[in-house]
Amino acid sequence: MTNLKNPIINDTTLRDGEQTAGIVFSAREKLLIAEILDKIGVDEIEAGIPVMGGDEKLAVKMINESGLKAKIVGWNRAKPEDIYASLDIGLKFIHVSVPVSKIHIEYKLKKDFKYVKTNLINILKILNKEGVKYSVGGEDSSRADLESVIEFIKIAEGEGAYKFRYSDTVGILNPLKIYENIKKIKNDRKLKNIMFEIHTHNDFGMASANSVAAIKAGADSLSGSISGIGERAGNCALEEVIAYFNFIENQEIKFDFIRAKNLAKFIARITKRRIPISKPIFGKNIFYHEAGIHTDGILKNPLNYEAYPPDYVGIKRKLLVGKHGGSSAIKYKLNKMGIQITTEDAGYILAAAKAKSAELKRCLSDKELLSLYHNLRNLA
Repeated sequence: MTNLKNPIINDTTLRDGEQTAGIVFSAREKLLIAEILDKIGVDEIEAGIPVMGGDEKLAVKMINESGLKAKIVGWNRAKPEDIYASLDIGLKFIHVSVPVSKIHIEYKLKKDFKYVKTNLINILKILNKEGVKYSVGGEDSSRADLESVIEFIKIAEGEGAYKFRYSDTVGILNPLKIYENIKKIKNDRKLKNIMFEIHTHNDFGMASANSVAAIKAGADSLSGSISGIGERAGNCALEEVIAYFNFIENQEIKFDFIRAKNLAKFIARITKRRIPISKPIFGKNIFYHEAGIHTDGILKNPLNYEAYPPDYVGIKRKLLVGKHGGSSAIKYKLNKMGIQITTEDAGYILAAAKAKSAELKRCLSDKELLSLYHNLRNLA
């Protein structure tokens, strides 16, 4: 067992995930997704943005009143109207997002650091008066000066926030840099009573790796989405990070991978966006083996070419016969059909199978393999 503590799992499928261009969840769909997330075992569900009103506000209210074990969190800008929209539906956990980089403060808000800090304090005082628990998110933390980020964390902690979110908003960090940044923040002795959450985006394909590095550097909480859905290139895929710690670090993080995969398939169906067949953890083909050296190794011991068992994520292993195949797979597949052949005959069938696969530009079905076997017998 690793000596790392298990991170809190904050799921943002219903908030950042739904912000994927073109994705819309109905209120009923959001409630169903939240119920499944709760069964999967996530600790916090970022249910949406109440100030949007309409179905969005209704959905967050329904989720909040559904009696789930997970904490239900509403996402807010540092604006009074956002806060009161969340309070209006009875939320007890509120997230306040505030830009912390010079780029966002100057170009998006057209304000200065003093204004943003003063405004944040005023917003947090409203929450303190209402007696709710809240977290603060540093939007664009990765492009902000580290000292400025620490200053915002100290404000959040000083006012009573239970958690600060470090956001790699445009996905520019790499694992080495994010590890270094979080180590520096966590080693600041003036920060004692606030948890630290990592929230990464996948613009350069490093969201999951960055999240792993952040947790190894001491982050207390992981924010991401099912299948990594989210704006632009997406968010950190929760299942990838949790699978890494469970299988590689031998750290038992509570997470029902089969339910999570079924949820990913449900989301793919209602959003009309297929899960890539080779996607880590949830891809349909990730336990398909064709290359001869791989199929031979799998038949001897699956550990040769599989980092974890396929049944853990509800996937079935398949050994395929194709252009790159080997005789071991030929003998194995025919044996499963009740046909015993010699190694020599397997070699003849393999040659025919490779030629047929090259012609068809795909692997062969069991029926096609059986046909090749019978053709060989007829020629004999």
